[in-house]
Amino acid sequence: MNSQEQKKNVPIYFYYLAISKQKDSNDSSVYDIQQIVAAFSALLSYITQKSLNDRKKDITSSEKVVWLDSFKDLKNGNYNAIFKSAKYNHVRNEIDTETMTELGTRKRQKDGDEEKTHLCVRLTKGQHRFLAVHESNHYGISINCIIDYLNTQFENYNEDSDDKYHYELSYEIMPGDDFIASLKDAKTTSALKLTVSKDVIKDDFMQFANRDEIDDEVEICIKRPKGVKKFPDNLIKAYYDDLQSNNRIKKISVKGKKASGQFEVDTDLMKMKHYLSVSSEIITNEVNSVDFFVKAQDFIEEMRNKK
Repeated sequence: MNSQEQKKNVPIYFYYLAISKQKDSNDSSVYDIQQIVAAFSALLSYITQKSLNDRKKDITSSEKVVWLDSFKDLKNGNYNAIFKSAKYNHVRNEIDTETMTELGTRKRQKDGDEEKTHLCVRLTKGQHRFLAVHESNHYGISINCIIDYLNTQFENYNEDSDDKYHYELSYEIMPGDDFIASLKDAKTTSALKLTVSKDVIKDDFMQFANRDEIDDEVEICIKRPKGVKKFPDNLIKAYYDDLQSNNRIKKISVKGKKASGQFEVDTDLMKMKHYLSVSSEIITNEVNSVDFFVKAQDFIEEMRNKK
């Protein structure tokens, strides 16, 4: 290894991405993931063909501009993308930290430090959703900001293209295995709640929920049998496995007691997290993009081989 090469531990979080297709009520076409993949590929190309000034979005609430800098289409619904951002209205007096020489203000209000945020998107086999690996960069942008940016660009894409469908991205947290581990020392579990899409429940009773003012998600509260202190571990594990693989269950919540007192845990609070040891740039200490995508792909393959 080059003696000058720097390494840094980069936290990554995992999410599920879904792209919904909005159509007219008289349109009987089915949801085709390959058509969704084609539309997403077209969106990314549409964005990067524009000038930087046209592709940026100004997030005034955080005084930051964001844009898709580049992407690589790995085919079959797999992408590596680099987003950039720059925070403005952040001018301070600067100082040389070695000599303590005051340098004054050298930035203008509209000047911002450019930050990279990396995102891997992989189509999940056998499912109508994607796995996203997001680099958590304190100075970069969140997954929520990325989704908001892409949805804004999807709106522009629909206006400028002849695609008759409108698309919208959404995301869900991919929970880590800590969720199951956190229940091991529970003395009792008194409440088990599943959050699912109302479309999953095929029951005449659900016709009452088929209204615009009713949320698309439904909470199912499961009662613990009398005389039993805990829900069976294999029951919660089965629900957890379904959440991970079938996208029918959106969230699992459990309440109970431990030796330390009452507890409540849900899958949204325990995100899948991992650290990558990645090369960094010598001057800026930013993540080296090539190395990040190599290391991220290695870990994705490692996860898949465990299943």
